[in-house]
Amino acid sequence: ARQYASGRGGGGGNESGDDDGRDGGRGEESDAERRQREGFLGAATFLSTKYESLRRVRGDGNCYYRAFLYSLCERLLRRRGALLLARDDDDDGENDDEDGEFERLKELVAGSLKWVCRFGYDEYTIDMFHEELVELFDFIEGAFEKKSGDGDDNSNSLEDALKQLHSRLNEENACSDYCTWFMRVLTAAQMKSDPDRYLPFLIAEGNDHYADVSAFCAREVEPMGRECGMVQVSALAERMGVRVVIEYVDG
Repeated sequence: ARQYASGRGGGGGNESGDDDGRDGGRGEESDAERRQREGFLGAATFLSTKYESLRRVRGDGNCYYRAFLYSLCERLLRRRGALLLARDDDDDGENDDEDGEFERLKELVAGSLKWVCRFGYDEYTIDMFHEELVELFDFIEGAFEKKSGDGDDNSNSLEDALKQLHSRLNEENACSDYCTWFMRVLTAAQMKSDPDRYLPFLIAEGNDHYADVSAFCAREVEPMGRECGMVQVSALAERMGVRVVIEYVDG
């Protein structure tokens, strides 16, 4: 199964690892705070047996969409690097499925502008955001193309490509933010494509004050900075045709 994992921490994290001053001026921690701390540490310890590393994402309300995009691109880039290495050693075609996954997603992204415009978006307004995502996939596709006289091996090329990807996806008011917002558009369009299916889940999550899916998307999905709920997680995963695993570390 195609799987793109994303971590989620409860209560907000202090990325620096420094003392956040929670107990300053308040004396010793309460029983509830102690239980939460112990629960968090226990969960973190357990996750360390499943994953060998983590990547921090700024908790600005866009963190899920940004994490989804980064994980998706990083995995596709690593797969293409591994495929290139495998083809150097063996040309029996057994890695075609991995290459096919990238081609599937690249085609989906390329056609996504026309698709989202079927659900009320203006093509000329959102074209620049879509173009950034298309260019990001173009970068992944051509990341391992060697120039004439290039003697670097593929492992070095992968390291360089990952650094370039990291740089692209940390450009504020550019590739990172534009592509992140288009992830929101894809999510909203997916929900609008089948409103009768998604509306009951919105109501179950306590969003019954919204009259319809379009109203919910206008307030909770499309604007930057709005946090992502499980309905949005499901909609984006379905649109992209991938499986997402979310680990809760909330104590």
